[in-house]
Amino acid sequence: MRDVIEMLKKSVGLDDEPEESQETETIIVPEHSFYEIILLKAKNLEDVEDALSQVTEEQNPVILDLTEIRRENPSEFTEVGERIKDLRENRGVEAILLCNREKNVIIITPREIKLIRKG
Repeated sequence: MRDVIEMLKKSVGLDDEPEESQETETIIVPEHSFYEIILLKAKNLEDVEDALSQVTEEQNPVILDLTEIRRENPSEFTEVGERIKDLRENRGVEAILLCNREKNVIIITPREIKLIRKG
């Protein structure tokens, strides 16, 4: 019985000695050990600028609710859109609109974090 088990171990590769290539494996450590995802309900342009600086300087993703700006000051809402567009084109920032019916919620991430839209 023991011979059968040993034969199975060898055929599956469970009995093999660790190869040298396993000893020289490279461990990749992320540059950023963790990400803080910031949730912010923006009331004015200053709040938006603070959120965008989190994305560009601190490399943290931001979920930003722009509903109040859109309702209270449409010209500032347009300016926010232009600012996000500029960051996407010039800094590689990614942005996806999460909700646009009653609320205007957007997620903005630094270049290192890729957003994938499914469905």
